[in-house]
Amino acid sequence: ANISVYDPKVPEQQVYSDLDYLATRSSEENKQLLKVETEPYEACKNAHAIAVLTEWDEFKTYDWQRIYDNMLKPANIFDGRNLLDKAKLEAIGFQVNAIGS
Repeated sequence: ANISVYDPKVPEQQVYSDLDYLATRSSEENKQLLKVETEPYEACKNAHAIAVLTEWDEFKTYDWQRIYDNMLKPANIFDGRNLLDKAKLEAIGFQVNAIGS
């Protein structure tokens, strides 16, 4: 899988440092297998799925229609924090899986 990460609060170097700390792959492999994006819409472009793993409020205010339009279909969201409006996302066309749903 190709993985892109966007986190508005964690710098790129920290993401890679955390992966390197796990010692499951070399630092070079981590950089080959994971791309850190500085912009959320770019991180979601041409993706099959989005996993929301942190509770940053800005995730609620994204243009989810724009994100959906630029994703591969079916477009999936895995909301690990039960943060997003599931009904609104499903109305756009997303397949949503959320904690507590």
